[in-house]
Amino acid sequence: MKAQIAITKGDGVGPEVVEEGMKILKTVEKYSDLSFEFKEAPAGGKVWKEMGQSLPDKTFTIIKESDALLFGAIGIPGLPQGVAESAILGIRQGLDLYVNLRPIKLFDALKDRCPLKDQYIGDGIDLTIVRENTEGLYANIGGIMKKEVAINNMIYTRSGCERIIEYAFQFAKKHNHKKITSVDKANILKPSQLWREIFEQIGKSYPKLEKENMYVDAFCQWLIRSPYDYETVVTGNLFGDIISDEGAFLIGSLGMASSGNIHPGQVSMYEPIHGSAPDIAGKNIANPIGTILSVKLMLEESFKQEEIAHDIEKSVEEALNEGRTIDIENKLLETLTTTQMGDLISEKLKSFLKK
Repeated sequence: MKAQIAITKGDGVGPEVVEEGMKILKTVEKYSDLSFEFKEAPAGGKVWKEMGQSLPDKTFTIIKESDALLFGAIGIPGLPQGVAESAILGIRQGLDLYVNLRPIKLFDALKDRCPLKDQYIGDGIDLTIVRENTEGLYANIGGIMKKEVAINNMIYTRSGCERIIEYAFQFAKKHNHKKITSVDKANILKPSQLWREIFEQIGKSYPKLEKENMYVDAFCQWLIRSPYDYETVVTGNLFGDIISDEGAFLIGSLGMASSGNIHPGQVSMYEPIHGSAPDIAGKNIANPIGTILSVKLMLEESFKQEEIAHDIEKSVEEALNEGRTIDIENKLLETLTTTQMGDLISEKLKSFLKK
């Protein structure tokens, strides 16, 4: 199978971590029947400064004509608020990437980096947040009037709620999860009341799954107190953004967290959830694992290569037992650069793929 992958390196540490993600794809290509063609698709703050657009039409055409997009991070200091970030929203909206899949998994090797005590970790943390990705406040409907009043409308449509909630139930079923948790603010917000009604309606078709509704503030508390109690979590755009960042710090670092912006069967975007981190850009110290695990998601979701995806995850686990980047450092292990961590994971992957 040959696939074209659009590459948006972006700003800050984006180019550094994307290089390591590409390194993993090249390793997969060398030791499997898969073949990849990489095509640059520039976007972000630096592009905005040069062209006045953070997502040029030519770039979006390249992305649309590809099989998947590997995305780094965008944003540079000194730009107007939201200018660079509009590229991400443009891609999500333009490709109708209504699923934002964000796994929150604590590797055994990183239990020393989890800020929770052992009794709160339990048997481990392994949940996936299924975030609605095109509606809610992030549909960005609103504006600022006379610099005095700012408005954003929270838009939930029945069709938008139905498709993401149905996806989440199917995801839970596919992964043999016993429980699905819906997170909303139905005691206050009318859109959340529609969401909860639809969740309960769709849930009737899945009698074997335990179903749970939680208010977002309560969930944020219980994610700290009992993170091992969750498997599939489905929620709206804003809430999903916040709770996935909270969850990322439970697994060691924001640099460990991956994501997929997905429209099943169509071009989808894969990216780490961290930002461009301009303060460490160019120092070769950023953690590339969030990007590498996003490549794992790409192979799993877009190319249906579950076995290779599993090998990538095992390779990350083994590498973490030998070395760490500075954000997840362990004094007993070697501290690695971005490039060294990518090399180590790539070597581990080679050994799995050769078997």
